[in-house]
Amino acid sequence: MPDAPTVDVVTGGTPIIDDASFGDFQGYLEVPATSYDLSVTPGNDNSTIVATYAADLSFWSGRTATIFASGFLSGDQPAFEPWVALDNGGTFPLTAINTPPPPPPPAPDGARLQIVHNSPTPTVDVWVNDDRLLDNFAFRTATPFVDVPSDVVLTVGIALANSTVASDALVQYDLVLEEGRTYIAVANGIVGGTPGFNLEIFDMGQETADDPDNVGLLFFHGSPDAPEVDIVAGGTPIFDDVSYGEFSGYINVPGGSYNLSVTPANDNNTVVAKYIADVDFWKGRTAVVFASGFLSGDDPAFEPWVALDNGGTFPLRLDNFRPDNESANFLIANNDEPVSTELFPNPASSTIAVRVKELSENEVNVTVVNILGQTMLERQFFDAGSGNYTVNLDVTALETGSYFMRLQIDGRKVETIPFHVAR
Repeated sequence: MPDAPTVDVVTGGTPIIDDASFGDFQGYLEVPATSYDLSVTPGNDNSTIVATYAADLSFWSGRTATIFASGFLSGDQPAFEPWVALDNGGTFPLTAINTPPPPPPPAPDGARLQIVHNSPTPTVDVWVNDDRLLDNFAFRTATPFVDVPSDVVLTVGIALANSTVASDALVQYDLVLEEGRTYIAVANGIVGGTPGFNLEIFDMGQETADDPDNVGLLFFHGSPDAPEVDIVAGGTPIFDDVSYGEFSGYINVPGGSYNLSVTPANDNNTVVAKYIADVDFWKGRTAVVFASGFLSGDDPAFEPWVALDNGGTFPLRLDNFRPDNESANFLIANNDEPVSTELFPNPASSTIAVRVKELSENEVNVTVVNILGQTMLERQFFDAGSGNYTVNLDVTALETGSYFMRLQIDGRKVETIPFHVAR
């Protein structure tokens, strides 16, 4: 961020990034995978908050990410915005807290267009007529919505990266976009392969949800070898009978986290895979969920991705297939046996119990960390025995506040359970 002074980044009243200047890197922080409110302050004055952003990293447990400040603080274009770069190349912006979503853009003289690259081919250039619109456009990335001319023929050409002229295009498409309409174009299929490359067009795109507390979701089936599918949430298909190359129209859902099951179109009882879609940070906005890669396991493997209306993209996290009748906080794999854990009471005042259910004989390690990832308590117990096992932890030494319980079996790191101490 070229025009910003030295800053701190504060969460829970504590600086986690201290005296960062333009061009500086700050070392990695190991923190529990959860949601944080991050406040940007001057480096020498943590009481003056410039802006606060929501950073929900709960879907990225066990992985790494880089948060980078981008744009100009002065308001020049592009405006200041903090973004996240995931270790697999996905990117998305952090959302300012207590800031309403942007108003709908004014009706353009032309049309609006977003392009999503879902063709597992080399990085490409995109030409429109004789102008290069996109340079080195990578697989599973997207553009924001941009203004494009309407009611004229647009010759869209797809060329390999580092092309020099429009005639380098391997394939071309002639499009005529209507004035005032919003379009989404997905580059799909395989150049020179089967199914062949195509540019799939959706002509009813949206840039804002129908309510400030909702998120507008559009689904595109772009997995070449996957059959017709349904996407199910809460036992109900929300996207029904979608075949390869098809869009399923928008649904508007309250901002939150959803467990999405992929099933055959004619059999919602057979779950192919489950994913966690946390879209709480995108209230008032829209996004495209697109199936990508090969279900057979060929490279690239099947994975559902999200393209946000501003061009950010990221993958959905695979769920752990928790049985519907399991009410524990989380499950982990213990050979072929499920293992689940509960904390109670929560909040706790002096003692908190950790109950491990359906446990085979193992070494179990319990660690309590604070919101900065610092270890506050540790406890080990061995030969816990099979069945249910409960260990009580004394938390009287912990100050009132929020903490996270990490549980390991035989040294394997598992998910983290949040809890609170209140007195």
